[in-house]
Amino acid sequence: MSLDLLQNIHRHGFKRLLLAVSGGLDSICLAHYFIENRETLGIEWLGIAHVHHGLREGTADRDAAFVEAFAKAHGVPFFLKRLDGEALKSAEGSLEENARDARYKALVDIALCHAEECHTEAGHSPASVSMDTLAPSVPRYDDAVIVTAHHAGDQAETMYMRLRRGTTLAGLRGIQSLRAMDSIGHTCASRCGVTQQASLHIINHQSSIIHHQSNFIYRPFLNVTRKELLAYARENNLTWCEDESNADVKFARNKVRHDLLPLLERECPGAKAQLCRIAEIADRAYAKVIAKGEAVFDSVLVKQDPSTPLRFAQDDTHTITLDKKKLNKILREHADADLSEMFRLWLAEQGFRFPIGFFYGPKEPAHVKIPHRAAYRRRSVAKIGHTIKICEFCTPEEAQKFVSCE
Repeated sequence: MSLDLLQNIHRHGFKRLLLAVSGGLDSICLAHYFIENRETLGIEWLGIAHVHHGLREGTADRDAAFVEAFAKAHGVPFFLKRLDGEALKSAEGSLEENARDARYKALVDIALCHAEECHTEAGHSPASVSMDTLAPSVPRYDDAVIVTAHHAGDQAETMYMRLRRGTTLAGLRGIQSLRAMDSIGHTCASRCGVTQQASLHIINHQSSIIHHQSNFIYRPFLNVTRKELLAYARENNLTWCEDESNADVKFARNKVRHDLLPLLERECPGAKAQLCRIAEIADRAYAKVIAKGEAVFDSVLVKQDPSTPLRFAQDDTHTITLDKKKLNKILREHADADLSEMFRLWLAEQGFRFPIGFFYGPKEPAHVKIPHRAAYRRRSVAKIGHTIKICEFCTPEEAQKFVSCE
């Protein structure tokens, strides 16, 4: 793989990495690449994490054993997290989404909770650890970056799927190379006992809301093609495991990967590369929109004394407060513009996602309509006195109860 990739990784300067390794071609190349370039990148600690979804009999155990053996052969700490496959199948939503969200939550669990004795010095042979046996009181390493092996093919698939069903400017950015997983969702889920799917809360790493510890997810291979990964594996005599479920086209992404995108590529050569390019362009445009949104709306944020308890919700509820008078003034000053989408995107950057049209009102100044009291899934909006309170709860029931109370 190219020198540009090495320079790009080095630019971030991450020192502690938890590599998500499934055992497939992509993740084995990822693990080998970082292990081989560890000194050049100045990496102080490397760990390998494997998530066993409990969905495949036999081959899933094989994959876990294969990744553990790979980690031991390279002297890298290994962490295994087992999930409840039956719970993933029975949960609401698609199995693909349930498994993905549970996998990310498991990786955060590992990054936050790996024990002191597993953090060994370079050159020592570490023990393998099952995350199910770790006590909640073990030392935490919040600075470990979770690294995944998403590559250009994954980016093209994501873009195709989003364009096909319809998306916004935020969606056109595709898979992000660097994201922050907000620990608020993790803490809330642990306390409330909500499903693994509901507990995942992902926000952009540039968001102004990140004033606490967050776990970054880094995807360095987004510009690397599968063809390049195959060449790298052959050059370094790497072996890997094939997940048979990846060939099952009843799953939406597999259908896109094996049938729809190859058809598009035959009809329009270079289509996959163009999809990746669109994501890069949209990402740059999105950054400019958010920068403008911050310049317009940040002044309406009411700074709350962290020592003051929240009267309207539980203490660990994710909440921001807006000054209603200041917001109305801004909307009047921009009455000739439609700020509804910018306002929605700005709120998403604060960690509060709402659907298109939630803040759209053609009769309001600048088309931004703030509901008096409304709930959307686990999020709520309520006008209280001279403020607008926006909260995220652990359950939709809590959000609805909040807006229904005077």
